[in-house]
Amino acid sequence: MYNAPMPEGPTAHVIWKTIGLKRPEKALWPLAPYAEYLLLERGYSPRGVRRYLQDLAFWFRFLEAEGLPPSPEAVRALLLRERWAPRRVQGFLAALRSYYRYLKEVKGEAKEDPTEGIGRPKAGRRLPFYPNPEELRRFLKALEEEKEARLLTALARFLYGTGLRISEALALQGKNLVLEGNHPVAVRVVGKGNKERLVPLSKTAQAVLLELGSPRGNVNIFTFEGGKRKGRTPSARWVEAKFREAALRAGLDPRRFTPHKLRHAYATLLVEAGVELDAVKDLLGHESIATTQIYLHASRERLREAASRLPEL
Repeated sequence: MYNAPMPEGPTAHVIWKTIGLKRPEKALWPLAPYAEYLLLERGYSPRGVRRYLQDLAFWFRFLEAEGLPPSPEAVRALLLRERWAPRRVQGFLAALRSYYRYLKEVKGEAKEDPTEGIGRPKAGRRLPFYPNPEELRRFLKALEEEKEARLLTALARFLYGTGLRISEALALQGKNLVLEGNHPVAVRVVGKGNKERLVPLSKTAQAVLLELGSPRGNVNIFTFEGGKRKGRTPSARWVEAKFREAALRAGLDPRRFTPHKLRHAYATLLVEAGVELDAVKDLLGHESIATTQIYLHASRERLREAASRLPEL
């Protein structure tokens, strides 16, 4: 058998909770050490780890159902059956490639990569579409109806004002703040790959921290303010769910009001304001300038669309 299930232990329970899986299916049980490796050593986000594990569980179920060993032939058979879009195929192959590399290079097991020799389909880049200021005001107004309105509106404004990933914002503590006098001017952020970067605060982000009353030391900045959860940090999935509910109440497309879309808004507006791509890359914590260039394309598309609406004479 390619991977026999094993009982869960206390460490596994913490891993599942961290990545947002309350009751992981049996196929995921033996993957707890791998999930821990992705989180702690590779610096992957909980959401990214969860996506990789779900793809692996799908792969294991396919192998078991078809009675196949892990091999390029099995991968091709699965892809032929599913007929996924190119971007979905890319993600699935990345999950498999990462796992089998971990088995071989980290665990020292004689495992070959079943994606070896399989071409990666080209997927067109999707331009990020983000809310305009008027829609953001409607969204924030809808957030005010939530029980934890102060926390949620503060997070939405802070994400929009810094471009941080939601996991990065939720991990911020008082010790990460850079102060001039008692005024926050920047935050030290630990992003993907455990790489630290310094992010200057926009006026919006500064206002959020001043309104919340910036904590000191190892106290988290964004926490619940009342009830049984007082002082605890919300999960990224909880924030995403609340953002979705607020967007729907406001009659807005919830896909455009995720924490990540607020990050897109921050990046594209910087590019439109003339900030150089190298600077935007560093602010966002991108490893490659190619990742940041998509915001340049998005900016050009918006300008082209605006020009196309000019009435003809």
